[in-house]
Amino acid sequence: MSIKGTISSIIGLVAIVVCIFLGPGDLRSTIFKIAIGLLLGGLIDFIVYLWENRRRWNLIKAKILKAGKPVRVTVAYLFRIELNGKYVLIKRHKKDRIGYQPVGGAIKYFKEENREIFDKLGVEPCDYVPRDQDTDQDLRIRIKKRKNLPDFIKWFESRKNREIDPWREFYEELIKPGLLPANEFTHIKYVYIGKHTEGILPSPAFPMDEFRYAEIYELRLETDGQRRAIANLINCEDIVFVSPDEIRKGSTNSGQIILPHTFKILPK
Repeated sequence: MSIKGTISSIIGLVAIVVCIFLGPGDLRSTIFKIAIGLLLGGLIDFIVYLWENRRRWNLIKAKILKAGKPVRVTVAYLFRIELNGKYVLIKRHKKDRIGYQPVGGAIKYFKEENREIFDKLGVEPCDYVPRDQDTDQDLRIRIKKRKNLPDFIKWFESRKNREIDPWREFYEELIKPGLLPANEFTHIKYVYIGKHTEGILPSPAFPMDEFRYAEIYELRLETDGQRRAIANLINCEDIVFVSPDEIRKGSTNSGQIILPHTFKILPK
């Protein structure tokens, strides 16, 4: 709600109170009409605020409903890699959920640079999934009081003191293991497609409500060599090329599992 709308509502309420103490007459009638106008203006401003922030309503609710309860937050980026109408997915080998998913992973934050703000927001590592040297700074965290979730998202979207380039996971999942030739991918072109957020929902795996946030990037192939290399991934055991319909149904036509979050890379 804007400052103008807030002030209008406050003045309108004050005017209504003043009318209570005034006797009948033209002055009271005039003040009452002005008060109603101000309150209507404030109400319209509030409705506009709700409409403009409808996509952030789940975050606003966090400040109201169960505000003091903890919430697990995962923040990741996913690659949309498309060739000839099919999407490239890579096999996830971790035992808790085995299946195919987009290339990508958790976004990392800079621990020392964020120590002060994370202490203020009650952010701490979430140890439901064991952490090691490689995952220590992953944005898989727990916020002690979910009322701080909107401020955490505000920090994240400021892009300060956290990973902002999706190259790392692309390299670690496709180039480092030799699935793609390094000489063809000395750099990559990608575009930011958008973000995908879910409400605060019960976690299917952990004893805590969960909020998931994903940035979606689309790989743009620049050379014939890159296109050939991506096409040749069809020969890799850990890679599948799937259609949008296969993603939506959660399995390939040959029965291989496609993990639920994969739908996020599909065009809306």
